[in-house]
Order: sequence, then C-alpha cells, then structure tokens
Amino acid sequence: MDLKEARSFIEKNGITTVIGGGPDQVGTLRGKRYTADYFLATAAKGFRMPWTILNTGPMDESAPGQFEGGLPDVKGRPDLSTLHLAPWEPDTAMVLFDWVWPDDSPCPFCPRSELKRQLAQLNELGYDARFALELEFHILPTPIEKIRLGHWSTVETVSKDVHCYSVYEGHFYEPLYRQIRQWFADAVEGGGSEWGQGQFEITLKASDPLAMADRVIAFKTAVKQAAAGLGMSATFMAKIHENMSGCSGHIHQSLVERGSGKPVFHDAKQPHNMAPVMQHYVAGLLDALIPSTLLFAPYANSYKRMKAETLAGTTASWGIDNRTVGLRVINTDPGACRVEHRIGGADLNPYVAFSACLGAGMRGINKKLTLPPPSTGNAYRADVETVPANLWTALALCDGSPITREILSPQFVDNLMVVERLELVALESFVTDVDRRRNFEMA
Repeated sequence: MDLKEARSFIEKNGITTVIGGGPDQVGTLRGKRYTADYFLATAAKGFRMPWTILNTGPMDESAPGQFEGGLPDVKGRPDLSTLHLAPWEPDTAMVLFDWVWPDDSPCPFCPRSELKRQLAQLNELGYDARFALELEFHILPTPIEKIRLGHWSTVETVSKDVHCYSVYEGHFYEPLYRQIRQWFADAVEGGGSEWGQGQFEITLKASDPLAMADRVIAFKTAVKQAAAGLGMSATFMAKIHENMSGCSGHIHQSLVERGSGKPVFHDAKQPHNMAPVMQHYVAGLLDALIPSTLLFAPYANSYKRMKAETLAGTTASWGIDNRTVGLRVINTDPGACRVEHRIGGADLNPYVAFSACLGAGMRGINKKLTLPPPSTGNAYRADVETVPANLWTALALCDGSPITREILSPQFVDNLMVVERLELVALESFVTDVDRRRNFEMA
C-alpha cells in the first residue's frame, strides 16, 4: 500500500483516527493516536518521539545515563502494508512503525527491524518461514478500571474450577470469544478453555513471521479492550497466581522453499521423518535454548510459570510429539511438519522471540549442528539441563554467552540487556503484596 492507497482506504472506511506505533524491547506498542488528516500529511516524513521509548522498562523506568545524551528523537516510519481497521474502536485504523533515526538511518534497537533482518538472512539461504503462535490468557470478572486503581491482589477468576477443553465451559467466554473471531476472522484458527481457572487459549493461523508478530501485537490489544468493553479484564502475564496455571506462548515454526513454497522439513527417508535441514534447525534451537531463555521470558514473573510437570517447557530437550520437552517436533504430515518451541509464555515479545528462533535455527543450519537422541517419556525427570530458574540467572547467561550475539545483532542485544536490568532493579525496589503478606505481622 502506498500513500495514495492509504488515503483511499481511510476515506472509504470513514477513518477519523489512526493508531500508529511500534514495539519496544518487551513488546509494548509505543506510539500515539493521530487524526486521519494529520497521519496522511505526516506519514511520508515519519513521526518523531524520544528514543527513550526503546531504552526504558515496561513502566517507563529510566535507564542510567539517558539524560546525559540529551534525550534525542527516534522516528516512527509507518509500514503502510500494515494499515488495517481496528474494529475494537470506532472509526479507527492501526498502522505499525519501524523505528529509525531522524536522518532515516536504521535504528539498531528496533525489534521489528531486527526480525526483518533475520528474515532477509533466511531468504539468502533460500528459505521462507511459517510461524504460528498459541496464546493463553486469563479472563477476570473484575473491571479493568478497578484493577488500574490498584486492586491487583483481590481479583478473582470467572471460575473456581478447571474445565480444560470443556465445550460447555466455552459458553461463558463466548461474548468475548465471538468478538475476537469477528475482528480477526482471517487470523484465528480456534480456541477454548485451558488448564486454568478462567484461562483461555486462541491459536493464530500460520503466516510469515513478521506478519504473525504484527498480528500478535494487534490481537493482544484487541483482547484486552474487548474484555474491558464487557466489564471484565484480560491479562497475558505468564503467572497470575501461584496456585493457578501459567499462560504459555508456544511458537510453531517451519521452513519452506523460497519461491515455490514447498515444505522442506519433512523427509520420510530420514530418521524421525526429519529432513537434514530440519535436524540442523532444531539442533540450532536446542544449542541456543539455555542462553536464549531471556529472549522468550522477559519479566521476573515469566519464570514463575516455568515449573516441572506443568506443561511449561523447562528443559533443554527435544522429542517427537512430546509435550514434556522444550522443543516438540510434529512429524507425521509433510505440510504440517514443524517444531514447537515451548519455553516462552504469553508475555513474550514476538519480534524478539521470533528473531531468536530464526537466528538460532539458521546458526544450526550454517554450522550443520547435529541433534542428540530425542527425549522419550517424561522429560521433566530426565537427566537434561533445565532453563534458568529466575530472571537474574537468565540475564547473566544471555549476556555472557557468545551464542546470543551470534543469533541476534550485538547492538540489539546490548540495548536489550539495559532494559532487562531495569526489570531487575524494579523487582528489587518495589514493595509488593508478597512483602506485606509475609512481613506485615511477622517482622
């Protein structure tokens, strides 16, 4: 879509507001709401904002040294191919930005640009990728307005019991689920109740990884606003309560031949029906799994989901149709042959996580890494290495491993480490409900 086509799209659909924004390091959409006229008049030049939006924590904690640089601008350059209706708001469209410097030179901290870079490298190898994401989230009967006033610890779920895959249970979510199906009719495969009280899962159709990441950003925004419109709230945080199931964000991925679109992962003549390129790709994911955990689990809360025998991926292992491993291979059908990365939660940044998958997979292909034998049975009890147990360890492993800066741009990693350290500072500084619960009377 060029600017002339964008103008026609906006006029045809009666758009008065354009939401324009790009992802930051942890996946929050940063930007503004523009009048349609101003957006069309300014889109060619781009939209300037302080570059600190790519160097702050999720609640705008400032990184050390920001003011010494004078807080210069970064510019959001609209990718007009992403302009689409935002039906969760009246007369509104959404467009996604790539972050560049004011002189239009690339900004190395832009998550969307990093994913584009990975895809360009994959294309040079002769492949395209197909990614799909399963997203779990909790629906809560508490209005979001009440939660925003500080009632985080008093929320209740819409059910006290677990009814996983219950068709009947889906009835209670249907007003929200129907709204999402209508808004994302071309993107949603299906969904249903999951292994948690008030927990739901929606699976998105496989697509190009960049399109999938863009879709996830819009989808999460829409789910939260749909819930708010029904007097409820929705959250994609990894672990909402210690006694409740965590929310996963499993990444299904495969490669196809560039140009023809022919799947390349399946080969019935090879062990486990896995073509050599798939073996190398999965070996690359496995080799990078421990040091790259932070790239799939960006928050301190992310690691509270990663417990053995909870269906969360916690081990550096792979297996055939085995949900206890970190990397699950589905190998029965050539068209559906894929690997499912089970480490990340629903709180992952899709641009960062997808980039990490592609970078690790390509490293496996280029180095012709070999796979160990697959795990069988209960991998949680196998003698294999486990993922980091907390954000401190994950950050140290990610920052200290040479693999991380092989699979992602070193500058991008360096900036990401700054942002992740802000999460650690917040964790150590904030007085939480847990502190009050454990120390108010007993200290």
